Amino acid sequence: MDIITIFQVLLRWGVFALIGGLLLALTISVGYMIYKKAFHGQKSMSKTQGIILFLLSCWLLLVLALTTLSRGANFTGSFNIDFFSAYVNAWNKWSISELQLIIFNMLMFTPLGFLLPLFWKKAEKFKVTLFVSIGLTVCIEIVQLLTGTGIFELDDLFHNCIGSMLGYFCIMAVLSIIRERRVRFVPIGKVLILPCVIGMIIGTVSFVYEQQPYGNMPILPAAKQDMSMINLTADLSLTEQPAWASIYKNTYAEDQDYIERIIAQLSESEDVIFSGVQRREGENRVYTGKSPNSEDVQLNFFFRTGHWRYTTWRDTATLTEEAAKSYGDFYKNWLKESGLLPDTAVFSIQNNDTLRWDAPEENDLSIAKTAFTSGSILMQFDSNLELTSMHYGISWNEYVATEEIISPKAAFKKVEDGNFEQYVPFRQGDTLWVKECKLAYVYDTKGFYQPVYRFTGYINNNDNSWDCQIPALAK
Repeated sequence: MDIITIFQVLLRWGVFALIGGLLLALTISVGYMIYKKAFHGQKSMSKTQGIILFLLSCWLLLVLALTTLSRGANFTGSFNIDFFSAYVNAWNKWSISELQLIIFNMLMFTPLGFLLPLFWKKAEKFKVTLFVSIGLTVCIEIVQLLTGTGIFELDDLFHNCIGSMLGYFCIMAVLSIIRERRVRFVPIGKVLILPCVIGMIIGTVSFVYEQQPYGNMPILPAAKQDMSMINLTADLSLTEQPAWASIYKNTYAEDQDYIERIIAQLSESEDVIFSGVQRREGENRVYTGKSPNSEDVQLNFFFRTGHWRYTTWRDTATLTEEAAKSYGDFYKNWLKESGLLPDTAVFSIQNNDTLRWDAPEENDLSIAKTAFTSGSILMQFDSNLELTSMHYGISWNEYVATEEIISPKAAFKKVEDGNFEQYVPFRQGDTLWVKECKLAYVYDTKGFYQPVYRFTGYINNNDNSWDCQIPALAK
């Protein structure tokens, strides 16, 4: 979830929280009046406390909406007790979106730590606010667990408490200044220490990442699979001898100039005006624009592979043989002049409505030491023969180096240890059959094309296929 998506969700559910807070405040007010009039209650609530209670109610409803109502019941109702797994996941993917989500989970509970001491005098004690924060977080995690709208995660408990403590230190610093009429360093230092520590950690990690010769591997898991609950059977003959393999680099990965060039070329050829407004979806970029008839268009740029997709959302139409040949020749020349079509690309017509160019990959990349291109280009048109969508999936790769890789047997040992990504968790008693091992390639977070061992097989029966990828570089 990136920062724009977070703000969109906040705006969507903020109205719900505001209305719910007003209704809750009205209910509490009626209850308070009954308490005072009918039962002659002695405890009183000031107007300030009433306002603080209203704000706390709105905050709580917003948090419940964000953590439960805004999600479908898509989770398995499981626990994630691997502490700091969120940080491992953000590191493996080197993802700004993952980092933003971690920080958002902290800031989400900051209002609690800020408002609670204003409402409840006892909450001015650190341990009281801490215990309330822990208790409320545990309750929310249990609700997520029971409703299937989330996973009970220790990381969430940690992040929420950090955020609550930041709010607590902020309000205590403010109260200290108001009550003592002077600024003391200790309360201010407590406010600054958390942001400073977090900033130092992010800076250090960024420095370490930049010093690495290659990027991180998004295929690595945040936590290992529990292999004790399954039966692992391998029908393989694996060598123990290490080997060597070539490393490549995507020419256009993370290339902002390349994005601007594509935008300029599309603007000219399709008469589109891009607004220049950009947002993120994960690590990708999204650009929006308008066609000559004021229809919305969108360009998605996949930042780590150099791939992109242009779409107008108009319906596609079947191409006549004459139109397919004419437009095939036109866009072939356009792609050539733009430097986007490799010489090895082969033209074809798919399903009578798609122009297609395919550039085959080298047979054995591990021993090749030359630049190569691979991938496909797909184009579709509407009934007026205007371009409706274009998927550019050609990768331009340069040879970088030859590196030592681990043996297939060493890679399989990582499978046995559960050190691989598994979207659907194993169930008790599953049998995993591993049938094949091949050397393949995937992109890392810096756009390097790295070798991996790809194991394939099935779980329990042939209909339930399974595969995993293990990084091959020896480190």
